[in-house]
Amino acid sequence: MRKANIKKDERLLDPMDNKSVVDRIIARITNAIINGELLPGQKIPTESELCESMHVGRNSVREAIKVLVAMGVLIIKRAEGTFVAEGFSDRMLDPMVYGLILEGGNTKYLIEFRRMLEVGVLNLAIQNATEEDIEKLKQSFDRFCNTVRNNSSIEEILDADIEFHRTLEKSVHNPLVEKICNVVERLSRETRARATEQFITKEELDRICELHERIINVLINRDEAAVLGVIDDHYQYWKDEIK
Repeated sequence: MRKANIKKDERLLDPMDNKSVVDRIIARITNAIINGELLPGQKIPTESELCESMHVGRNSVREAIKVLVAMGVLIIKRAEGTFVAEGFSDRMLDPMVYGLILEGGNTKYLIEFRRMLEVGVLNLAIQNATEEDIEKLKQSFDRFCNTVRNNSSIEEILDADIEFHRTLEKSVHNPLVEKICNVVERLSRETRARATEQFITKEELDRICELHERIINVLINRDEAAVLGVIDDHYQYWKDEIK
């Protein structure tokens, strides 16, 4: 029987070829972090050790480390060396933001992604939200509706809307979800502003409050079956922006 040709996983200090050297060094270091070869807070090998073990030039190693530092994956401590970051940094998400912008930040793809994310957030909130979380969401809802009904500007209404959704996202109790939602919020702000303008132009301010109230009711009743319908009613206004 013929044996499958399975490539052995590369370890941090294995030699490497010269193809896309900087990218390969970056991949090697990040893989070492992912698989536990390098731990949070651990000092990585010196430039000399990396160069010698990987058979690469010092400039390539320095460039790779510079990229990982800019991304918040590594930190440099003067007179001590370079270490794996111990906590999550907002800088880690910046490359994703730039990538999404290049893909078309306000296209239908982002709006479709936001819909999928909103469904997931509400489902997780149903599972994880405490009574205190629900009370905070009610208070945020009251502030939102007061803003909507007080002839406020589009920006004021949008800010109140974002506060409401951030409160909902916090009720999930998952920091990674919050970070991803913040990225989507940054990218979709302009689209959301235009959707808010639709509500004002069509004089459907009561409707916008009703949609948010339904989210609270779904959460209070822990009604997973109603999640998709509630989000899709929101999504209808986002879809109009695609057109």
